[in-house]
This record gives sequence, C-alpha cells and structure tokens, in this order.
Amino acid sequence: MVVSRFDGERTGLEPFLQPGPAESAAQSDDHRAPAPELSQSTFKRMLYMYGAVTLSELNKFLDAESIDTDERKREIRARWREAAERFQRLTEAEAGIPDTVATQPLPPEAAEYIGELQKSPALANTFSNFPLTFELVEIDKVVAAQRTVHLDFVEHVKATYVHSTQDLLRRCLDPEQDPTPLSVGRTAPNFFTVSSSNRKLRFLGVHERPYRADAMEDLRPAGQPVHAVILLVGYGTETINMYRVGRRLILSNGFHRLNALRALGITYAPAAIQRVTYPDIELPATIQDLPRDYLIKTPRPALMKDFADPQLTCEVRQRSFLKVVQIGWGVNESKVPR
Repeated sequence: MVVSRFDGERTGLEPFLQPGPAESAAQSDDHRAPAPELSQSTFKRMLYMYGAVTLSELNKFLDAESIDTDERKREIRARWREAAERFQRLTEAEAGIPDTVATQPLPPEAAEYIGELQKSPALANTFSNFPLTFELVEIDKVVAAQRTVHLDFVEHVKATYVHSTQDLLRRCLDPEQDPTPLSVGRTAPNFFTVSSSNRKLRFLGVHERPYRADAMEDLRPAGQPVHAVILLVGYGTETINMYRVGRRLILSNGFHRLNALRALGITYAPAAIQRVTYPDIELPATIQDLPRDYLIKTPRPALMKDFADPQLTCEVRQRSFLKVVQIGWGVNESKVPR
C-alpha cells in the first residue's frame, strides 16, 4: 500500500477517502458550516452506546445523567434489548477483529512536522513511560474506551477541519491546541478556584525556580522575593494517542476527533502509539471509562466503528457542567536547630 498524500491524491489502496461534493463544499472557507457554540448551552447532546451496556448500567446512566423526559427514557429502555442483541451478535461474528487493526507508516511529507514535534517538551514529558511511534491508524477497529460522544463537539471539529495534510497532522498530533477559556477567582485568602466547560481541566503540578523580576514584573510583592513556587493549572496534552497491547490498539485520547474525522470520510488518522509490554502492571485498572481487562482481553469489545451504527446508539440530553479545580496553599514557619 502506497500513500503519497494525506489530502486525497494517493496511489494504491486508499486509507483516506476523498470527500464527496457536499463535504468538499463544507471544507471551503466560504461555505464551511459555522462551528457550534459549545460554552453557552445548558445541556449537551450525547450519543450513548447503549447496545454495549447492561440494562442496569443503562438505568443508572439515564437516572444520573439524562435530562430527557420520562417518555423519552421509556422509549430508550424499550429499544435497549434490540440494541443489546445486535451488539451480542457482533461480539460473536467479529471475535478477534480488534487484533486485525491496520497501521501504516506516516508518508514522507510528514517527516519535517514529526521532527519538530519530537522537540516539544510537552510531548516528551507526557509520553516518557513507553516506547513511542507515530503511525497511521485504521480508525474503525480501534478499541473505544468510553460509551458516550459529545455530538456538538464532534460537529465543532467537523466544521473547523480543513482538508489538508498539515491540518490533519496538527489536529491529531499537536500536544498544545486551542485551549478552552477558563475562569479564575480568588475564593479565600489561600485558595483559587478555576472552572472550565472542558472536563480535561486539571492541576498540572508545582514548580519552583529563582525569582526573576523581569518575568514577574506585575507580581512584585512587599519584601525582597528570592524564590518562586508556581502552581500550574490547565489541560492535558491533546495528542491523539493509543496503547498498543499485543496486536490491538486502545484509544487513550482523541475520541471525539476520530469520530469527527471518520464522519468526514477519513478512514486512517495519525496517532501516537505507546507500546505496552506488561499491561497488568503498566496500565491503570481503568482506562477512560472502562476496565482495563475488558478492553484488553475481551475478544470483541466496543470499537470506534460502533458509534456510527444507529442500532447500537441512542441520543440523550445531558445537563452541562463546569469542571472545577480548587488550588490552595499553606505556610508553616518554625525555628529549628542547625
């Protein structure tokens, strides 16, 4: 198989699909559909893969997460058995299919970008635990480690995607992409509260370094600063990445982007692949939303392609929440012998 370009001009079998006329029009600057506003809505449209869950799991999800009407919930429950039976048939007919996922080397025109990417401190610090490669991955057969898709976010990715080699590389592999705005407030003398509509908001750690007045010009306190202790808050690395366990690939990050790319007709996408040798001790017990053993050992777990199957999924409305991180500090002064 020969891949000469990401953007549609290829020879041999085609891992990327050329967009049709409607999709091509949507990609132009003049005709692209406006991206949905993600931060203002009071609810989210979620696609839920209810065919892969038990009735008990479905009931808990609807009771805890859905703000749909009782009538809509009854409709979903009534259709669940048909969806579950279809998923069961797939687990039998496609046993072992995750272990046939195809990968390919990135084409030569990606070499310069990858060379620059590997110099990124964010990338190096995030992916330091496993051997790392960059490859083209067959989206459909990647193991999906979550049950829900935020549909408006998928539409946002589709509406802002530019069908080009460089946009595909950046969209999939850049460790730092446009961050979601966040709000910061001092809620106590020794506390800051940070909030964001992005659930990936997190505390990124503590760093210390000698105080430099030129780097902190507006932060000069009373007294004579000598050293700075810095508390960082933000988002995780955005690079689409997967764990390679045996012959299967388990998605760790990039779920919505892969769903969006697949909906645009793209069948292979660039990803960072972390090779795991001893998953029982090297991977957490839960990956995203699902148990590690289910993702690794089940002959046919849920796959990315299942989210495109209307018989396996249902749409629910979920109340929008803000992710909140509180950061505090304390000071203890004492006198000790030298």
